[in-house]
Amino acid sequence: MVNISIYPYGNANEREGANGEWTFTCQHGENECKGNLVETCMINLVSFDQTKFMDFIITYESDLDRKSSDPYGTAQTLLETGNYAVTWTQMNDCLTSKQGNTWEHQMALWTNAANHQYTPWITLQGKHTTTIQNECTASTLQCTCAQYSGTNSCCKKFEKEPVRDVCWKDEA
Repeated sequence: MVNISIYPYGNANEREGANGEWTFTCQHGENECKGNLVETCMINLVSFDQTKFMDFIITYESDLDRKSSDPYGTAQTLLETGNYAVTWTQMNDCLTSKQGNTWEHQMALWTNAANHQYTPWITLQGKHTTTIQNECTASTLQCTCAQYSGTNSCCKKFEKEPVRDVCWKDEA
């Protein structure tokens, strides 16, 4: 029904070092940068398959908000449950590798290409407006259903009924 792209970078800045690796500075500090890298590694390690990264990211963000300020420890705890397509060993290898650093740099490029003014910066079909931002923030599902041209049982509750009393064609 929908393809979700997440670019974990936010309002960060990057600088290329002499060794060709990137140094990231995040608006909310080092832990935000670590969290961004965890999410970037997950997304890339599952080849951008949202059915494999979305549940992890939702649980990860929730756990960070509720009970932890340790991005790597939280990721390790979640991945060691075995409920995800990535192991802690794979994640840790990414977090400490040049590949992970390169993937985070790519997130920076995509984020900057969006010319965002704040985060999250929500676009639908490549377009950002205040209306899209507000509607999708209020109800991501309703916002998605409004753009979706197919049929999906999740969208039924958002179908508009006529304002006045009407006589349905199929009614006796």
